[in-house]
Amino acid sequence: MATAFVLVVVLVVALAGTGGAGGRGRAAAARSAKLKAQARASGDLTYSSGGQLAAPVQDAAAAVLPDGRIVLLGGIGASGQSTSQVTIVTGGHRVAGGALPAPQHDAAAATLAGAVYVFGGGVQSSYDHILRYDPASQRTTVVGKLPRASSDVAVATIGDTAYIVGGYDGVTASPDIVAWKPGGPARVVGRLPTGLRYAGVAESGGRLVIAGGSVGQGPSNAIYSFDPATKAVRLIGRLPAARTHAAAATLDGRVYLIGGYGATTASATDEILEIDPLSGRVRYAGTLPQPLSDLAAVTPPGGSIVFAGGSDGVAAQTEVGLLRPAPPLPAPSAALPGDILIADRGNNRILLVNTRKQVIWRFPTAADLALGRRLRYDDDVFVAPGGAQIVANEEDSHVIVEVDVATHALKVLYGHLDSPGSGPGYLDTPDDAYPLAGGVVSVADAYNCRILYIRAHRIIRQLGRTGACYHSPPQAFGDVNGDTPTPGGGVLISEVNNSWIDAIDAHGHLTFSFRAPVSYPSDPQPLSGGRILLADYTNPGQIVIVDQRGHVLWRYGPHSGPGRLDHPSLAAMLPNGNIAVNDDYRDRIVVLDPRQGRIVWQYGHTGQSGTGAGQLKIPDGLDFVPQTLSGQPNWAATQQPIFNAPVLVR
Repeated sequence: MATAFVLVVVLVVALAGTGGAGGRGRAAAARSAKLKAQARASGDLTYSSGGQLAAPVQDAAAAVLPDGRIVLLGGIGASGQSTSQVTIVTGGHRVAGGALPAPQHDAAAATLAGAVYVFGGGVQSSYDHILRYDPASQRTTVVGKLPRASSDVAVATIGDTAYIVGGYDGVTASPDIVAWKPGGPARVVGRLPTGLRYAGVAESGGRLVIAGGSVGQGPSNAIYSFDPATKAVRLIGRLPAARTHAAAATLDGRVYLIGGYGATTASATDEILEIDPLSGRVRYAGTLPQPLSDLAAVTPPGGSIVFAGGSDGVAAQTEVGLLRPAPPLPAPSAALPGDILIADRGNNRILLVNTRKQVIWRFPTAADLALGRRLRYDDDVFVAPGGAQIVANEEDSHVIVEVDVATHALKVLYGHLDSPGSGPGYLDTPDDAYPLAGGVVSVADAYNCRILYIRAHRIIRQLGRTGACYHSPPQAFGDVNGDTPTPGGGVLISEVNNSWIDAIDAHGHLTFSFRAPVSYPSDPQPLSGGRILLADYTNPGQIVIVDQRGHVLWRYGPHSGPGRLDHPSLAAMLPNGNIAVNDDYRDRIVVLDPRQGRIVWQYGHTGQSGTGAGQLKIPDGLDFVPQTLSGQPNWAATQQPIFNAPVLVR
């Protein structure tokens, strides 16, 4: 992990607050879906594990010390009983860290002048105390009082002042916003339009953003802004669905609302929403590893949000996770930063086209045809490690072939021409034949519903059972049409039936599986930050970037005009961040700029098939070939590191 931190945990059992009545509903679900569809391809939060707590905890207050340590105070433990124990976890070791004066829960915490302060909380009744926890001595003392007893509060700091928002005194929810500085009195400095508890509160630009929470008997979707300078509270927006018991944190000036639930604890969400602190606009920004409410979230030094604990709707959790921005896409130096190798399926040929749209290599040539070297509906093309050969799958002819780049020698690697089958040596509609290290080729044997690894005309490994065409990964798959290699020797598989995407590791174990938000998933490609690039082989087609739960992070899919896609079969990320796409039935290869959401380069005449200059016919595959410094195709540099992972023979 890029960010190292020491975790200080105060494990205290808490009582969950009332979530209230009401649900998300169809309109709210539609708004949420729209947010996800409009999210950007970069800048979203990605999750990575930060380990586990020593014991489950939810509803914990949280603060960050100047040295980056994280303090959690309060929460619901596995036993259901409150505790005053303080636990410091350093490097995976559990160390006693002192004790609170008494058990409590549903408090809020903040760091001021190098010390941690805990506001409110309670057990059977709410407390009005302000506690000071000294991390050096590990002692806790009472240093002040709130204007009223308050549990279920939220807090954020602006400068040297803590602002405590809302709360519950055991009878009613409070509308108060309370300001407190060490050594001074706590005083009410603002009022919300209604009493509020369990809100998500964070600071950005010298103002508080107050999102969701519980009002009366139900959750709220309101987003308020509070300006300490004017004491003004303004309604600036609405969440796509009412949410309470969520965490809030600020990273790089953006406010994130993390997890929470709607009508009941059973409706906990894994969504992370980004809230614009000025306009109140909301967008989907990522997902947690599982639905969670009542989690703690803080922003230590290092450019990430750290969350801990929470509830899955049934029990407290031990998860510690990091949320950090996905690596941004680099600014493109050119629309196409190299050459494109094209499987021109309808013309039975392979072309290498440079950035100036010149064909600089082709197969077969007239001389090749005179020697009987010809292709039959070459469906995909990939350059083999080392760059000396190209592997193509002739899907409708049921064979995998190899072309020597220098000599144009053509040979069959596996399959019997025009003879589909499932026995030794046979394939049935092979798709995406990837050349791997050591002379191995992987292929999605579509209608045999299996992924094969082939070397020297022999199957050396198989995923799925031959002819067992149903979704039960890793034992069985539906009709497969994608088998993209992933780092470490794994594979991303797309199943046409019910739009499944499956990730299998090098040992054959299922890593994740989700239903893609497309009609016909084609050739999923792994991206940084756990994201997946995917083509939707339909008309109008679309290109999407999704996370490992199938949530859309970016989408391209005009329904009309020159930008419309007709059965795009493969989308591949280029080194400059642009995306190359086979637009099969509009007879072209296009390059998309995801920042602008438009086509910035094209080879082929839109909707006009042919064999002449600049023309294609149903181009169904591509590979990116870098260039040398002199501008020549650098065949040997084509393969990404993922293709060089060893294949585990079984």
